[in-house]
Amino acid sequence: MTSNPSSPTSPDEWAQHVTAWRTSKLTRAECCRQHGLKFNIFLYRINRQQNALAKTLTLIPVSIDKAPPSRGDMLLRSPQGWSLSMSADVSAAWLGQLLGALS
Repeated sequence: MTSNPSSPTSPDEWAQHVTAWRTSKLTRAECCRQHGLKFNIFLYRINRQQNALAKTLTLIPVSIDKAPPSRGDMLLRSPQGWSLSMSADVSAAWLGQLLGALS
């Protein structure tokens, strides 16, 4: 059996493949065929990445001095899927405080 010289060897290379697959419209099998990846190893790496994300995500308490009025003119969306709707005239200082508390 010959090895594929372009096959990922490091966890970072596998993470790049998994991340690229998540943003594509390919099935896992199609992605493996297109990139010459072993399907069972790809599934293992997907599970490893999900487990790592689950371990690093935590909920933290957030307190804001003054909540802005909510007209819903501005919508922030994260790559992880959450969204936040707020008035477009919200103060930049308040928004900075909120984003700092969420990071």
